[in-house]
Amino acid sequence: MDIMLHSLNIAGSEWLIILLAIVIILVPSKISGISKTIGKFIGEYEKAKDNLINEKNNLVQHTTVAQKQYIGPTIQRPVSSEREKLEIIAKSLHIDTEKKSDYEIRNLISSKLKGTQT
Repeated sequence: MDIMLHSLNIAGSEWLIILLAIVIILVPSKISGISKTIGKFIGEYEKAKDNLINEKNNLVQHTTVAQKQYIGPTIQRPVSSEREKLEIIAKSLHIDTEKKSDYEIRNLISSKLKGTQT
């Protein structure tokens, strides 16, 4: 028997195909049930995947533009001093900086950002 198998030169993958053919011939009723179950599983997987993709797309479309925009001072060039930086920030917050010290401007900016007016 061993000599016959070596002369046929049957390897592992061929044995798998032979076993699969035997199962298909001997148990056809079970195979249809298994294939139906696999088909249902694949269908449910596709539905779930499509639902997740649709939800993600809806969330991306409903994000507002205001959430993506930068709100703050617009600086067009490098700032040369701390005072200039404070004045740019104060201007963006509509704070008058004339005749005010750096300390006063910082306090006004801080109170404006916290939501309290001084």
